[in-house]
Amino acid sequence: MKKLILILALAMFSFSCSKDDEPTPQPLLKVIDKIEVKTTNPFTFPLIFTYELRFEYNLNKEISKISYYYSNGDLNASFAYTYQNNIPVSAIYNQPENGDPASVVNYGYNNGIFNSVNYTYYYSAPEFFTYNSSTKQYSSTGGNNNFIVNETNDIEIKNRNGSEYAFSFDTSKKGPLYNVINKKWIPVLWYISGLESTNYNVTTTYPVVSMFDDNLAQTNPFTNTYDTDGFVVKSFFTSANGVASSEITYSYKSI
Repeated sequence: MKKLILILALAMFSFSCSKDDEPTPQPLLKVIDKIEVKTTNPFTFPLIFTYELRFEYNLNKEISKISYYYSNGDLNASFAYTYQNNIPVSAIYNQPENGDPASVVNYGYNNGIFNSVNYTYYYSAPEFFTYNSSTKQYSSTGGNNNFIVNETNDIEIKNRNGSEYAFSFDTSKKGPLYNVINKKWIPVLWYISGLESTNYNVTTTYPVVSMFDDNLAQTNPFTNTYDTDGFVVKSFFTSANGVASSEITYSYKSI
C-alpha cells in the first residue's frame, strides 16, 4: 500500500513539474499586415497609381520584412531585416525588376542613434547622417535629405531636395506601428529607403491628422476612419492645392 501511495505521489509530482515547464503563452498582438496607397492626379500618368506594403514578423514579433508591390502584384522592392540586440543592423535588399542580385544594406548607429546607411552592392561608401539632439533633426552629409523625428519616433518633418512637409498626429488613437515591437527604427529606415513618398507618412506609431506643405503654405487635413480598437483603417487627404488625392487603407492581423 505504501508503495502504491509513493508511486502516485511521484506521478503527481512529475505531472506538476511538466506543467510548470510549459512556456507561458504570449498574448496576441494586433499588428499591421498590409498598407495600400492609392493616389489620383489628373496631371500624371497613370491617372491612378496604387501600391501596397506587406509586413512580415519574426518570432520576437519584430518586423522582419517589408515588401513594396505594384497594383498588378509585381514586387518592386523588399527589405528583410537582421537584428542585433533588438536593433536592425542590416537588411537584404531585393529589387528584381532591375535585374540586380539581392544585396546587403548596412545600418550604422552611434550611441543608439541612427547615423549611416550603406547599400553595399550599389555604393562604395555609406551615406552618413548627423543628429542635432536639441532639434531632433537628422541631416544627410549631402544636405538634401533632412528629417525631424518626434518623441514617439514618428517623422514629424521631411525635407528632401527642397520640398518640406510637416505632420501632426493624434496620440489618442493608434497608427499601424502602434503595437509593433521595437517600432522606433521603422519610420526612419523605411523613409531613407527612398520608397516612402515625400509628401505623406504611412508607417507611423500614431495616425497622421494633417500635413503642412511648405511649398504652398497650405495645411491639408486627413479624414481618418478607425476601428473599434482605435486603429486607423483608412485615411483620405488632398494635396497640390486640391488637385491630387490620396487614400490609404490599413489592414491588420494578430500574431
